[in-house]
Amino acid sequence: MKILLFFSLLSSVIIYSQRRNYFVDSDKTPNCNLIKKGSFIRNEDGEGSLKVKFRKNRMTEIYGNKSIIIKSRLKMISPCKFEAEIKSIQPKPEIKDDLIYVGNKTVYEIVETGKNLIIYQYWCNEGRNICTEILEKE
Repeated sequence: MKILLFFSLLSSVIIYSQRRNYFVDSDKTPNCNLIKKGSFIRNEDGEGSLKVKFRKNRMTEIYGNKSIIIKSRLKMISPCKFEAEIKSIQPKPEIKDDLIYVGNKTVYEIVETGKNLIIYQYWCNEGRNICTEILEKE
């Protein structure tokens, strides 16, 4: 019985330690209500900047200086997991892109939130990797 208790305790410690904490002031459990309405940014030089707006089950991603705008419809899978289906891309791509196109669906999961940040993950690179976006509240 003691051995069973020991392994139960050990496995719970291992599972808890796998949770990623990118920032010290993160919420203990993610506040997934932030995606109901809010604007977030990732400031980088040039075309690397990103602005994400959430409004009424919609997500708008603005890359660079409004050089690409992607509008998606959200479908909630769980409180912290949602699927975004691309509804429009502006300007229309001149060449066909197999990764970003109207109708494409991507599942995102909010893994961490804080006072001024949101962190979500999604499968990228044709499903070979998990990408992480760290965005600051605007």
